[in-house]
This record gives sequence, structure tokens and C-alpha cells, in this order.
Amino acid sequence: MDENGPYREAYRLERIVRGAASIIVTFYSAKEARTIIPSLNDNYRLMQGDRQIWPSKGSSERHR
Repeated sequence: MDENGPYREAYRLERIVRGAASIIVTFYSAKEARTIIPSLNDNYRLMQGDRQIWPSKGSSERHR
């Protein structure tokens, strides 16, 4: 992480169990975070701050 660069929120991989999210791992680059998306299933979501990156907002309704 570049201490002199602008602050960016980290990406969090979360696992959803019975409607509750638990953080599995934190990524500090978008490239690193997005490499795992092809291997995820419906029990996971990728977040950046309060924004859900994956699955897309339209498909995330099943997690509510």
C-alpha cells in the first residue's frame, strides 16, 4: 500500500451464512480482489466500503 498515495477503501471478501456476513480476507488492490470473482458462489460477496462489488446489485437481493 502506498502511504503517500490517496486513501482508498480496501476490498473485503465476505461469506454469507444464514444472512450474516463474515469477513474472510481483505484486499488492497482491485486487480487482486477481482481475480477471485470467477471462483465465487452465492455464499460470498465482494465489498468495497459500503458498496457491493460482486454479485451485482440486481443479483444481491437473495442476500437480504
